[in-house]
Amino acid sequence: MNISVKIEGLDGVLDKLGSLAAPDRMRRALEAAGEVVSADAKANCPVDTGYLRNSISVSTDGNSAVIGPSAEYGIYVEFGTGAHGDAGVAHTSKKQWTYYSRGGFYTTSGQPPRPFLVPALKNNVAEIARRFREAY
Repeated sequence: MNISVKIEGLDGVLDKLGSLAAPDRMRRALEAAGEVVSADAKANCPVDTGYLRNSISVSTDGNSAVIGPSAEYGIYVEFGTGAHGDAGVAHTSKKQWTYYSRGGFYTTSGQPPRPFLVPALKNNVAEIARRFREAY
């Protein structure tokens, strides 16, 4: 699951800093901002077994941070499935389907979205910007 956000004005700040933008400062800012989003996502993640919530992590590489679950079903929880899923995300339009899991067959018509990651990003834009200002 890849989600991008643009914080307006941050590009200008980073451009002005130019050579002053030391890699360790960028890494610290990305990690701090990533932890803010990760904590919010974990706090609002639906919990059954706790596996999805516990799989949410932050990693940085260069000038980017990746925040999200390693649980492969995280995208289905975030955006829903089938006729109940987020219409803005590609998914099946089948009315219902049957699948095999844990020794039995199950029929479903999908599940509604239970977003936890996108709202964590959107709700923390000001705090993310503050973390970058602190780093520089």
